[in-house]
Amino acid sequence: MQDSKPGNSTPAQAQLDAYNPPLPPFDNVRDTRYFYPSSVHGEALSRLLFLAEDGNMGIGMLTGEIGAGKTILRTVLHSRLDNHRYVRVSVENCLLDFDDLLLEIISQILGERQYPKDYPDRYTRLAAFKKILSEQIVGNGRHLVILLDEAQQIEPRTLEAIKGLTNIASERQNFLTLILIGQPELRGLVRRVPQVDQRISLRYHLGELEAQDMRPYLEHRLRSAGWQGECPFEPDAVELLHQVSRGIPREINRICKLALEHALRTRQQLISRAAIQAVADDLRRHGGLFDAVTDTSP
Repeated sequence: MQDSKPGNSTPAQAQLDAYNPPLPPFDNVRDTRYFYPSSVHGEALSRLLFLAEDGNMGIGMLTGEIGAGKTILRTVLHSRLDNHRYVRVSVENCLLDFDDLLLEIISQILGERQYPKDYPDRYTRLAAFKKILSEQIVGNGRHLVILLDEAQQIEPRTLEAIKGLTNIASERQNFLTLILIGQPELRGLVRRVPQVDQRISLRYHLGELEAQDMRPYLEHRLRSAGWQGECPFEPDAVELLHQVSRGIPREINRICKLALEHALRTRQQLISRAAIQAVADDLRRHGGLFDAVTDTSP
């Protein structure tokens, strides 16, 4: 058998084995190399970059179903914002009240953990935040971008208080941009806080992958993991994969990871429709796949 270690085989000769791909292509990680700018994800990134680059739009909101790719999109957005122009704050856990959230923001701006004893109350934290924002960020010609992930967890009164940070501005320039990222219920939360709802300049809902994005998505993940060769997914396997995953990236990755493991274990060189169906059936049987389409082929 032709040795298929990277460097010893041509793409036409490459086969699925322990060395190809050398890295796991379908793990749900935030590695930005795996980000695929699909028709929806690429558009979302473009709009959020515009929001940050404009600097005077105040608040933006990105929503999407669980597993739609919001977190990796946030990570890519964070990495695409030029460090010389922006100070970037990413908060992953919004189960904090306003005072604790403000302390987390200050800590990230300063690059070291700040403790409650350093700023014992809301007044001292707000005063410190305004001073840091004015002197260390705006004073150096930079703009603050705050990304709040899982923002559907924020309490309405905390959301209203966070909105107040966007009031810190000059007559001609906003000092910060706030981006709320969360599950669809975030939209309902925002509607319950009209003073925030009216401040949102840009909204985008991250939908599922379209059918035409499926093969390019799979190829991108495989190539990013070092895959050599043609895409090992048979066309009808890709079609079924889109159906059972509903085009949700996290579901796609989970099914593909199991199907790839099965193919390696059974020494198959292609991932077939039957393999995708077997994985989907097993996940459904154990309660790990919902709203899946049952295969109706004879």
